[in-house]
Amino acid sequence: MPPAKPPRKRFTKRTILLLLVVVAVLGGLLWDGSPLGSLVLRQALRLKFQGVRQVSPSELVAWMKDPNRPPPMLIDARPPEQYAISHIDGSVEIDPTAPDLHPLNHISKDQPLVVYDAAGVNGTAMVIALTNEGFTRVSNLEGGLFRWANEDHPMVSDSGPATKVYPLTWTWSRLLKGRFHP
Repeated sequence: MPPAKPPRKRFTKRTILLLLVVVAVLGGLLWDGSPLGSLVLRQALRLKFQGVRQVSPSELVAWMKDPNRPPPMLIDARPPEQYAISHIDGSVEIDPTAPDLHPLNHISKDQPLVVYDAAGVNGTAMVIALTNEGFTRVSNLEGGLFRWANEDHPMVSDSGPATKVYPLTWTWSRLLKGRFHP
């Protein structure tokens, strides 16, 4: 009779470690404001659109306060219904679904522009489109209005100060802290 094999462990140290990593990643993606999800999206956009200049919300605030630099024109690349709920004060709305560049007709092609959308995807595409139109100093607000709000920078609506951001879908809403959900 062959010797009896020792009973197999149900969970090895390796299996437990792998499960902990999976739980940590899922927790990071589902966390309120999902810093992990935001980081992954920002890095993916940087890789896919390497030629697009990115500016963080804190860099934009410093830029707008710097008297030695010309202030950027802010362009909100979200549909009108999202813009009406909240936007950065002083921004110009250009609907990405039917772009009308009329608000840009009166400015120089070397005017600094900073484009933003909800999370950074459409804003990056709008930067490329504006660059193709001949604008030379175009940047994307990294992380979009979601990151701007998550970092507690001020927003306005058509009727005054704003505290909500339109998240589009539940999946996208994971990148936005819950207190900003409508």
